[in-house]
Amino acid sequence: MKLRSYKLLLALLALALCGLPASRVLAQGLTLDIINGVPSAIPITVVPFAFESAAQPPATDVAAVIRDDMVRCGKFRTLTGADIVEHPSHGSEIKFPTWKLLKQDYLVIGRERNAGGGQVKVTFELWNVNTQKQMLAGAYTALPEELRGVAHQIADQIYQKIIGQPGAFYTRIAYVTTTGSGKNMLWSLIVADSDGYNPQIVVRSRQPLLSPAWSPNGKELAYVSFESGDSAVYLQNLATGQRRLVSGRKGINGAPTFSPDGTKLAMCLSFGGSPEIYVMDLKTSQLTQITHSLSINTEPRWMPDGQSLVFTSDRSGQPQLYSEPVSGGGATRLTFQGEN
Repeated sequence: MKLRSYKLLLALLALALCGLPASRVLAQGLTLDIINGVPSAIPITVVPFAFESAAQPPATDVAAVIRDDMVRCGKFRTLTGADIVEHPSHGSEIKFPTWKLLKQDYLVIGRERNAGGGQVKVTFELWNVNTQKQMLAGAYTALPEELRGVAHQIADQIYQKIIGQPGAFYTRIAYVTTTGSGKNMLWSLIVADSDGYNPQIVVRSRQPLLSPAWSPNGKELAYVSFESGDSAVYLQNLATGQRRLVSGRKGINGAPTFSPDGTKLAMCLSFGGSPEIYVMDLKTSQLTQITHSLSINTEPRWMPDGQSLVFTSDRSGQPQLYSEPVSGGGATRLTFQGEN
């Protein structure tokens, strides 16, 4: 399908398509802004980590990265700067009455030292101020350039211990940016850390790039490219850069999404007429049609068990969510109000 027709379809389906709000991208990378958090944000202080070696401390401030992660998720509020009146680095140094006076529920302390071989050892502790008990402790040894990742992993552990759900700070995001305008416009598909740091360009094109989707193992991306003038779905290995054309059929090739086990790819294709949901076995390239409708069916998403798909369809007259088993059996309507 030509880009103009594809854009028209996207405009007609604007309320049906599921996507993330656009974020402003600065030249140095992605900036993620939290508009607001929960009203009952949990008070936690991440004390600057002590550096216990004579050499120059590494450039990465591990405690600051952890603190930023806590704030960015919207569930915590932290003390910063001069409000952190004491700087314990061991549990025995904590004066709990001080932190109770400051109305803090949790305290994160830590220390760093040279570990030899150019590596740094980072030790951290999470304390409950009210019970005065240690909740979590651990240590990582890493190269200086790996310390942001270490900080994200520590933040994940803290988040899970307090909230009871896995954290997502030590993950990556994929997004598309544009520079220039008109004939000079350039699309870039970029992957970066969850906070926008360490951006790396996966592919650039003078034609639109859309709908990046991660494989479950984080090693590949599926995405839509118009580099040939028509929409096509590609699969790209992030380590090697090797690309594979998954679908360049006539009409729409869009909305790719991996199955939970990474062996299949669901897509919206329209080579048979109307936009339908298909599933491709990535090993054999066998294509299976899931939906059979004269309406628009798009934006498939896998259920966690990998046995069925949720998608958007306007078969009822307005966009609503439906589910359908991959093995067949017909669609079940999930939503009945508004537009989804």
